[in-house]
Amino acid sequence: MPARLLAVALAGLFAFPLSAADKDKEAVKEELQKLGEFVGRWTTSGEGKVDGKKQLWKETWEWGWKFGKDGDAWFTLAVKDGKVFTAAEVRYDAAKKGYAVTATDAKGGTQEFVGTLDKKGVLTLERKDDKSGDVHKVKLSTAAEGVRLNAVYEVQTGGKGLADTVYKAAGNKDGESIAGGKKKPACIVTGGAATIQVSYQGKTYYVCCSGCKDEFDANPKKYIDAAAKK
Repeated sequence: MPARLLAVALAGLFAFPLSAADKDKEAVKEELQKLGEFVGRWTTSGEGKVDGKKQLWKETWEWGWKFGKDGDAWFTLAVKDGKVFTAAEVRYDAAKKGYAVTATDAKGGTQEFVGTLDKKGVLTLERKDDKSGDVHKVKLSTAAEGVRLNAVYEVQTGGKGLADTVYKAAGNKDGESIAGGKKKPACIVTGGAATIQVSYQGKTYYVCCSGCKDEFDANPKKYIDAAAKK
């Protein structure tokens, strides 16, 4: 058998198909990638009721990817100086075909939301208080080609009637301009817009956040080979 044909045959012999679990993890990652425009650091202006009084303040949002050793992926959000929420974890529930969000409020409590993403890129998170029946909704979106972030938190008392806006935030991604500029390179790990340089064997690549940088540094060949196949 010619050497080239032998190489092809051997490649086919040792090319194991993805397991069902691995396919599920890839599907979850693909759904999370749809939220890629949220990744990064945002300087925002917050507005809402704190201790019964309307207030204005500045806060900083930072979204990033996280990866488990078993191939799981999710987002983390840290809100510096947040007066309503201070942190969150965003995962995708493949069984329920929706996003699952655990948010930490300013008092240290946790709130569980379920979320959906519409065709316009608006992520709507919702939870219902079992005791009061109040429905809590958080809507997150980006604008100006991913440069502008908008967040609105509403509460519908008893789950009926008009909802009251209790908090909203808006701001721009750090280092970006509404006027725009040249297209940014793609993150070699997740495919989102990237701004952070990484290197391997003298070559430069780009990632979108510190989580992706850590993942690339731990598995550079994995992502370089995957990018080459695409």
